[in-house]
Amino acid sequence: MPAPSCHDAGESRTAQASSRPVKTVALVGNPNCGKTTIFNALTGLRQKVGNYPGITVDKREGTFRLDDGRALDVLDLPGTYSLVSSSPDEQVVAQVLRGERADTAAPDAILAVVDASNLARNLYLVSQLIDIGRPLVVALNMTDVAERQGKIVSASALSRVLGCPVVPLVGHKRKGVEGLGKALLEAKAPQRIEYPIDERLAEEECRLAPRIAAIAQIDPEKARPLVRRLLADEPSSDLETFRSDAALSALLDESRARLESLGLDPMQADIEARYRWIDEVTAEVIQTDGTPRRTLTERADSVLMHPVWGLFFFAAIMGALFVSIFWLAAPLMDATEGIVTVLAERVGEAMSPGPLRDLLVDGVLAGVGAVVVFVPQIALLFLLLGVLEDSGYLARAAFLMDRVLSRVGLHGKSFIPLLSSFACAIPGVLATRTIESRRDRLATILVAPFMSCSARLPVYALLIGFCFAGYGALTQGLVLLGLYLLGIVGAASISWLLKRRVLPPEKTPFILELPTYKVPQASQVLLQTWTGTRAFLTRAGTTIFALSVVLWALLYYPRLPETAALLTEEAQNAAQIEYSFAGRLGHLLEPVIAPLGFDWKMGIGLVAAFAAREVFVSTLGIVYSVGGAEEDATQLLQAMQADVRGDGSVVWTPLVAISLMVWFVFAMQCISTMAVVRRETGSWRWPLLQLGMMNALAYTACLLIYQLGSRLFAGGS
Repeated sequence: MPAPSCHDAGESRTAQASSRPVKTVALVGNPNCGKTTIFNALTGLRQKVGNYPGITVDKREGTFRLDDGRALDVLDLPGTYSLVSSSPDEQVVAQVLRGERADTAAPDAILAVVDASNLARNLYLVSQLIDIGRPLVVALNMTDVAERQGKIVSASALSRVLGCPVVPLVGHKRKGVEGLGKALLEAKAPQRIEYPIDERLAEEECRLAPRIAAIAQIDPEKARPLVRRLLADEPSSDLETFRSDAALSALLDESRARLESLGLDPMQADIEARYRWIDEVTAEVIQTDGTPRRTLTERADSVLMHPVWGLFFFAAIMGALFVSIFWLAAPLMDATEGIVTVLAERVGEAMSPGPLRDLLVDGVLAGVGAVVVFVPQIALLFLLLGVLEDSGYLARAAFLMDRVLSRVGLHGKSFIPLLSSFACAIPGVLATRTIESRRDRLATILVAPFMSCSARLPVYALLIGFCFAGYGALTQGLVLLGLYLLGIVGAASISWLLKRRVLPPEKTPFILELPTYKVPQASQVLLQTWTGTRAFLTRAGTTIFALSVVLWALLYYPRLPETAALLTEEAQNAAQIEYSFAGRLGHLLEPVIAPLGFDWKMGIGLVAAFAAREVFVSTLGIVYSVGGAEEDATQLLQAMQADVRGDGSVVWTPLVAISLMVWFVFAMQCISTMAVVRRETGSWRWPLLQLGMMNALAYTACLLIYQLGSRLFAGGS
C-alpha cells in the first residue's frame, strides 16, 4: 500500500522542477546497459576525456548537436547500479547528480539509459534518479534484444508510470537516437513515487520529516526521501549537514533503535519497497508471447560458462589474445621504430653538433620513441579487449577467474587489469577503477607490475639470446613463457601476503551482471581503442618524456676533459658514460649489486631502466660502444661475451644473465607506473611500498640464484 502522507497539503516532488533551459545532460545507467554506445552515438568524435580534480575517476564530456543547430553538453557518468555510493565511481555519480561537486556544474537534465531486456534490474537506479527531482528522460535501449527474448516493452506505458519521456532505442544501430534531443529539451522533473513501504517505517519518516525540513528549508513531504536515506545511514556527502546536527542525530538514533527492536532494517525495507513497485511496473509494461525460449546467450553460456569446458575455452581465447598482441603488432612496431630512427637521423643531420642536438636526439626522441614504439601493441590490446567487452565475453572471463583469484587475495574484477598489464602496467592500473572495494583495488594495483609488460621483451630477448643461443626457438620460447609464469607466481604470492599482513580484510561479494552476447559494433570498438591509446600516450608519454631528459642529463654531464679528444668516437662514448653522473652512480651501486653478479655497467643499465625498462638494452649498447643495439643485438652479444673483470674473470656468464632476467621479472623499474599508482591511490605510501616490496623480492631471489649457483657451478662459469 502507498506510504501515508505526512500532511495533506504536501507536494510530492523532491525538488523544484528546473525552469531553466536544458544545456547540460548527465548520462547515467547500469554497467552493460549500452550507455557508452549511446554517448558515442550522440557525440561522435566531439568528446574529451579528463579526470575529476582531486580524484582519478574519468570525466567524459561531449557535444550533442540537435537538428535545429542547438548543442547540448553531455556528461557521461560512470556506470552504477545505485546512488548509494561504495566506490569512487558511484560517489562521483551521486555527487554530480546532486550538484555537490564544485568542479562540475549540476546537470539541467538526466538521461537514464536502461536495458529493455533486463528492465527490472535497471529500474532500481531509475527510482533513485526520480527522487533527485531533476528533469528526467529514459532511453529504453536494447529493445531488439528484448524482442528476441519474447518481451515487448511498452514505452508509452512505462512513460505514464514513471512520469517522464521514454524513448525506445537500438543504440548500436542509432535507431531512435534522433528522438532524444526533443525529449531532453522538453524534459520535466517527474513526480516522486510513493513506494509501498512498511507503515512503521513510514511513521518514523513522518516523525522526523519536520525536523529535517526545517534544516533544509523545504516542505516536510519533500524531506521524506532524505529521512529514509538518513535512517539507512547512507554514506553520502550531501547528508553531512543533517548528521552534524546533534539534536537530529539523537532523534535518528532513537528511530533506528525502535526500528531495530521491531526487526526492521531501513535500507533493506527501502530496497524491498522499490522492488515491489518495480514488480508492479514490469507486470504492467512488459508483454510476453507466452512461449519460453532459450536465448542465444543461454545456449552459448551453457558451453562458455561450463565448469570444465568454460575454462578450456577461456584459456584458448586468452592464449590467442596474448599471442596476437605480440605477433600482429610486430610489423607495426618495426615500422614505428624505423620512423623514429629516421626522424632522429634527420634531426641529427640538420643540426650542428652540441648539447642541444644531443638533447633532442638522445634525450627527447630516444625517450619518446621508447614509448611510441609500443603504441601498436597498446592499441591492439585495447582493440581486442574492446571486441571481447562489446561482445559480452569479458565480464564472463572475470566471473570464471573469480574462484582462482579469490584464493590468492584478489577479486574476479582484477582479471581485466592484470590482463591489460601484460602490455603495460599503466592501463592495467587505470583499469582497476571498476573494482568497488578499495582493498581489492589496492591489491590489484600493487601486483599489476609483476605481469611481464612488453617493455621487458627487449631485455628478455637479449638475455635469452645470450644464455640459450645454442638452443632452438622452441626452447627459447619456453624460457620466455617461464619468465611470464614466474611473474604471475610472484603476483599471486605477494597478493596472498598482502591479504593477510598489510591490507585490512573486507567481505566483498563478487556481484557482476553478465550482459547478453552481441556482435561487437565496429565504430564503438574503434572509438574505445582510439580513446584508450590517446590516454596512454598522454599519461605515460609525458612522464617518460620528462624522465628521459633527466636521464640524458645524467649520462651527458659532466663532460670529459679535453684530453679525451684523442680517443676514438666509440671510446669517447664509453669513457663519457663512465665519467658521467650516471656512471659514477653505477660505480657507487656496484658494491650493492655485486652479490647478485652485476657490475657497474649493469648498474648504469638498471638506473636507466627506471625511465623505461627497454632502455636497459640501448644503455648497454652505449656502455659497450656498440651502436644500434636495439636493432641488431649481435655486436652487443659479442661485446658482452668478451667483457672481463680486472682479475681476468668473465663478466657475463649464463648465471649472471639468469639472475638479471629474474631481476627484471620481479623488480619495480618504471617511474611512470609509480606516478600513475601515486595518482590512483592518492598517496606516495603505496607506490613506495610497491617499490620496496618488489625490489626486495627481486634482490633476494637474485642473491639466492647467484650465490647458490656460484657454489654449485664453480663460480658461475
